[in-house]
This record gives sequence, C-alpha cells and structure tokens, in this order.
Amino acid sequence: MSSLVDIAYNKIRENIMTGIYMPGTLLSENELAELLNMSRTPIRSAISRLETEGFVSSLKNRGIFVKEISFKEILDAMEVFLFLEEFSVDSVTEKGLAFNIEELKTYLDQQLAAEVEDDYPSYVHSSMMFTRSMITAANNQRMLQIMDSVKDKLIHFGIINWKLTPHQKHYSANLLNKAVYEAVCTENYAEVKRLCKEAYWKNRERFIRSGIQ
Repeated sequence: MSSLVDIAYNKIRENIMTGIYMPGTLLSENELAELLNMSRTPIRSAISRLETEGFVSSLKNRGIFVKEISFKEILDAMEVFLFLEEFSVDSVTEKGLAFNIEELKTYLDQQLAAEVEDDYPSYVHSSMMFTRSMITAANNQRMLQIMDSVKDKLIHFGIINWKLTPHQKHYSANLLNKAVYEAVCTENYAEVKRLCKEAYWKNRERFIRSGIQ
C-alpha cells in the first residue's frame, strides 16, 4: 500500500509531467494538501523529492516554483542518448548481441497509433521506450540507469513544447524510429547509427532556430 508521501509525489509529478502544472506555475503547500485531502507533512516530503529530481524549487515565503527544463539540460540529455544508442549498436556488432526486434515493433506501433489518436503524451513515452529498448541490447544496467535518470526530463520537455507550439509539426520521431526499426531488421547497423546522429543534429538545430533556451 502506497504511503501518503508516495501518493502526493506521484500525483504532483504526474501533473508536472503532463503540463497540468506548467513551468512557471507557483504551487502552494496548503492548496496541494487540500486538493489531495492530506496534511502538509507528506506534501512537503513529496516536494523535497521533486526538488531533488529538478522539477521544482521551493521559494521561501512564496511557494513551490515549477521549473522549466533548460535547453542545456535537453541538449546534454540528447547527447547522452546518442552516445548510448551508438554504443548499443557497436555492442551488437562487436559482441554478438541482438536487439529485441519484437519489443521495438511494439513500441513503434504504439507511437504510430498515438499519432493517429493525437495522444502526444503516449507518443513521446513510447518513443522513449523504443530508444530504451535499443539501449537494453548493450546488456549494461548502468547505461539503463543513466538513461532512466534523464528520460523523464525529455518526456516532460516534449509534452510542454507540444502544448506551447500547437502550430508546429510534431510526432517527428515516428519517421525516425520507423527507419531505425527497418534498418535493425535488415542488420544495417551503420544506417542505424547514421539515422540517430542525423536526428540529434536536426533536433539541435531546430531548438536553436526556435529560440529555445
């Protein structure tokens, strides 16, 4: 059975991740306690966890500030992902390991279905899980821990950007991951690395052009 702290943490985090609490929002311990029907003590502990993760910042005598994920944080995370993807491909080719093609197909299908349903949160989550499945092929638990420590920041950033830019084209990872999947199926691993690197540079350039800081 979940503790009150876990309940508060999960609910507040979910609201931040999905953009119900947008970056720049100032939350109140009292209001959160009333909303979740609990005392301020578990709220305070939950906020402390979220602050450690970098999602909020406690401002003395003002409240809890929902932080914006910076361009530098996103760029750093993207670079980590690219390194992990390339290393995973090298591990497959040099150590005789293998990608889980069935699992990759499952996450790809979920991405494609999410675009049809215009369910961006499901899309971005499935896209991240596709990448995680690729990295799993390296059989390195520490690498997965590193990815897991930053993937939620990318999911959060993607959902917030989607909400703030409804006029822009989204769901770009569907074409990318479809091409990656096809290259994996044909064991064209040089193409997998090329696609991942090209996507990194395109996204980096797009962020710079759009003025994201």
